[in-house]
Amino acid sequence: MNPRVPQEPPAVDWQDSIPVPFRLVAADAGVHLGTDRAGRAVTLPIGPEPRRVAVLGESLFGRLFGLRMLAVGARVTAATRVPDQWQSIARVAGDRLTVADGVSGWPARQPAPPTREGGPQVLVCDLRRPPSAALADGPWRTVLHVTRDAPRRSHLWSEPDALLALDARFAGTAGRLLGGGAARVTASLAPGEIALFRSSGSEILRPDVSPGETALLTPDLR
Repeated sequence: MNPRVPQEPPAVDWQDSIPVPFRLVAADAGVHLGTDRAGRAVTLPIGPEPRRVAVLGESLFGRLFGLRMLAVGARVTAATRVPDQWQSIARVAGDRLTVADGVSGWPARQPAPPTREGGPQVLVCDLRRPPSAALADGPWRTVLHVTRDAPRRSHLWSEPDALLALDARFAGTAGRLLGGGAARVTASLAPGEIALFRSSGSEILRPDVSPGETALLTPDLR
């Protein structure tokens, strides 16, 4: 039996062997908000780009958002008029959650990618006065303001990256901020639905809240 003579591999440039250009793209990742009317997941992209989020509704949504940001490795500061309602979250978050009565000095740590140094920095504010939109200038920063009465002179509210209306009763305010189309979408909300507006369009969703999240979002009355 004659030994097989090894053949030289063909000379091929790796770039020529790929039929289409090879490139990396950003994944569609973010914080889960809920599911739309077709059952598809709705996320709010969170990454190195600064995010300014305006929310028409109750402060409970701010706590839910803060909890989910903690779950993905961010450090959260709650500038709140109801600090007692953050107590359950504070017990499990440790030093990754700071509860304050104002936004002065935020962020206390330099924002950074997940798992590095300070990590992503998030400000959740339910105070009457909105935080400055400039606080979100720079990478790995997210600023959210939740209120039932949107301020008329606020850069954060005039040019948010995302605006959420948590109830049909906010249709008039949504219309003032974003126009008649937003008013109609908000007015169409059924109980428990949320309208999400961003540059790519609008979506209607229902928040998915797990039993574990519900337990942490329920004020501790002890």
